[in-house]
Amino acid sequence: MKTRTAIIIFSLAFIIQTTLLRYIAIDHTAPNLLLCLVIVFSFMYNEPFGILFSVIFGLLWDINFGIYMGVSAIGLLVVAMAMVLFRKPFNRESFLLALLGGVIGSILYSCIYLGAYKLLGLPHSIYYLLKPQLYMIMYNVAIVMILHLILRQGIIRNKKREFYSSGYHMIGRFQTRRKKWAG
Repeated sequence: MKTRTAIIIFSLAFIIQTTLLRYIAIDHTAPNLLLCLVIVFSFMYNEPFGILFSVIFGLLWDINFGIYMGVSAIGLLVVAMAMVLFRKPFNRESFLLALLGGVIGSILYSCIYLGAYKLLGLPHSIYYLLKPQLYMIMYNVAIVMILHLILRQGIIRNKKREFYSSGYHMIGRFQTRRKKWAG
């Protein structure tokens, strides 16, 4: 994926997050599109889009809507790095691993975000802070799965194009040179 495309996707998610998502909120809880994009981009792509944009858009979120500066950026950065470590030994096209990554990323972000706010002196009780988390995690996992299914098709299509244009076929675990047809 090109950097320009990733910037457009993250910018649109930021705009949608701040304007339209309040209309689909359950119990005043909406999904965190920036978190979902960070999870998917960090899990699926080798480029550092997830890590780079987690810091940039996390800081933008904190500047515009946060109580304390840097909490969202740190939370998104930790989730992006965790997804990079999580994807290394696994198949990135796996639906179940993306589901597990969505759950792990959402819970990790919630723990960092709520823990940082509580340490910085937010006067709300833990129950008040944890009450909407179940809805948020379910929402985030659903969005991660949708994004994974959409973006996975592009990765598979690009892999097939690179695979067939290079002149090699995979047979089991062995590569063989593709024979050219005479005539």
